[in-house]
Amino acid sequence: MKVLLLTHPMPASPYGTALLEALPDVTAVEYTPQLGDAELAEVDAVLAWSFPPGVAGRLKRLRWVCAVSAGVDKLLVPELHPDVPVSRIVDPEQGQGIAQFVALMALRHARQLPLYERQARDHQWRRHPVAAVRSTVLVLGTGAMGSAVADMLRSVGFDVRGWSRQQGGALDDALAAADIVVCALPLTPQTHGLLDARRLACMRKGAYLINIARGHHVVEADLVDAVRSGHLAGAALDVQQQEPLPPDHPLWGVEGITITPHIAAQSSVDTIATQFVAGLRCLLRGEPPPQQVDRQRGY
Repeated sequence: MKVLLLTHPMPASPYGTALLEALPDVTAVEYTPQLGDAELAEVDAVLAWSFPPGVAGRLKRLRWVCAVSAGVDKLLVPELHPDVPVSRIVDPEQGQGIAQFVALMALRHARQLPLYERQARDHQWRRHPVAAVRSTVLVLGTGAMGSAVADMLRSVGFDVRGWSRQQGGALDDALAAADIVVCALPLTPQTHGLLDARRLACMRKGAYLINIARGHHVVEADLVDAVRSGHLAGAALDVQQQEPLPPDHPLWGVEGITITPHIAAQSSVDTIATQFVAGLRCLLRGEPPPQQVDRQRGY
């Protein structure tokens, strides 16, 4: 069996080492643009973050694709054969880490820490009325990640509500009832650009957005306008449409918008390698690999 490692921007070597130790008969090859059609045609399984253009269609023997993350949107390319199963990594530690990040940003906003940071820069010691957090938070996405976020927010006093496309309900009304909106949705054609100018306008004046899902859920130019106009208080964006975010990108320098470089949480190398090896063993036994996604739904 031959495995192709497409883990960039994460280094591939730790996964190759783990495969060699667990399954010595499996050959692991790190992808480079120089790999020829003959070598790619021998690949049985892929561990990947994303497919470079044109690569998936050259994998003539491909039997399984495993994402190195919970999201698989970068792997569901049109040239991937429709019968090839796609799996994701399930890491409870990652969910906990993302929930902690969201709680941090939600509390930072709700307890007005940006105001006190500005005062500190101006050497102003000034108190403002304060109360325990009771803000209403809307979590978009009620899967494993969204549920972990909701549980963490409830534990520190937020009034949490959930919304998903399956459960239905009017998104515009849900947005209008929230002080803070957290995007934890999978990226699909239906959720691409979901938070555009119209939807951002549905949010309460002074509301705050936290995105830990995918950058393409948010129309970034519309968000910049909503914050600069004063309609929204700001946003915490751990994900952006273009990563790394270019130094001259309009998101930088907008007061109220906090940018972090996709660090809310990361699956450990050990977790990814363990689950990938378990899936390969299923493949070798002729069994379906675990944790498959519904390719039609995109998650």
